[in-house]
Amino acid sequence: MFSFSIFSQENTELKKVNIDKSRLFWIGEKTGGSHEGYIQISNGEITISESNNERGWKITEGNFIIDMESIDCIDLQGGSKSSIEKHLKNEDFFDTQKYPESKFEIIADDGSSIEGLMTIKDVSKKIKFDYKGYLKNGKITIVGDIIIDRTDFNINYKSSSIFPELADNFIYDEFTITLEPIVFE
Repeated sequence: MFSFSIFSQENTELKKVNIDKSRLFWIGEKTGGSHEGYIQISNGEITISESNNERGWKITEGNFIIDMESIDCIDLQGGSKSSIEKHLKNEDFFDTQKYPESKFEIIADDGSSIEGLMTIKDVSKKIKFDYKGYLKNGKITIVGDIIIDRTDFNINYKSSSIFPELADNFIYDEFTITLEPIVFE
């Protein structure tokens, strides 16, 4: 009997996030309106490998560090802007003095969605989101929306699911982070 095997080493490449070209947009809603702004990635990287999927590559691993002190509200100005930013950074929300960073670690990529472990305030939870990724001139650009339930991370301030007596004076549990875009080089 004759057998023949071919083993090939997977071709991988490490790409670092370009923090100057990458933006995270956030929006949080409440019964009477919403607030929105930006938050910065301070560091991150992905490893990509060749793939037989339609685009020819996939993410095999990755991680991001988010600077929680960089929360910036863009729909308000002056004292109102300063007040909401201070409130989002205090213990009612992200408690940035105690938890200055949040983290996201990529666990899996199926070509159209990423699954990962999100850590906010030292609480970790698996999340999955759809995305689009583009490779051009050696740069990878990723866009997508991540919907996060803040109560999964013990951010319960004015949550109607935690405090039903709030009636019409609550803040929705879910907020959205839009990758607009994240660029890797």
